Amino acid sequence: MIGRTSKAASFLGGLATLFIAGATTSDVLLRYFVNRPLLGVDEVAGFLQVLVVFWGCAYTFQQGGHIRVDLVTSHLPGPVRAWLRVVTLLLGLAFLGVVCWVTTQSALTAYRYQRVSVVMLFVLWPAMLLIPTGLALMAVAMLATLRRQLRAALGPRAGREEVGGERPAA
Repeated sequence: MIGRTSKAASFLGGLATLFIAGATTSDVLLRYFVNRPLLGVDEVAGFLQVLVVFWGCAYTFQQGGHIRVDLVTSHLPGPVRAWLRVVTLLLGLAFLGVVCWVTTQSALTAYRYQRVSVVMLFVLWPAMLLIPTGLALMAVAMLATLRRQLRAALGPRAGREEVGGERPAA
């Protein structure tokens, strides 16, 4: 279910990217040829960019697409690398928890005060909620990975392979 949800969120991000490209292209063409730009394209594109980035995080995480620097960790023994992965997942979850909390509070404040955007006067809180919802989905994906990683670290093959990583060369 986590995989389907993150894939759907990522798909919506892809659709948002297409919309941004189409709207921006239309805006540029209308501005250049008839001196009539589309109002609000920049603002809507900015809101949709938030969707693209944060709703794609969980799917990217599940696919192993985030940047990993393994210059040092690739030389560690398997059990150490497995437990290091557990620790980094726990730290990542703690960080995501804090960021989700703070961004949710910010969106709720925007809702309470009915904050609007500068140009088109769009209500801001729905766009602001895209951040904590995307990060919460990533946290759920990380929790599932943590569960598998703990099983791998504690199991009979502990340290032989890292969840989401590659087997060390024998």
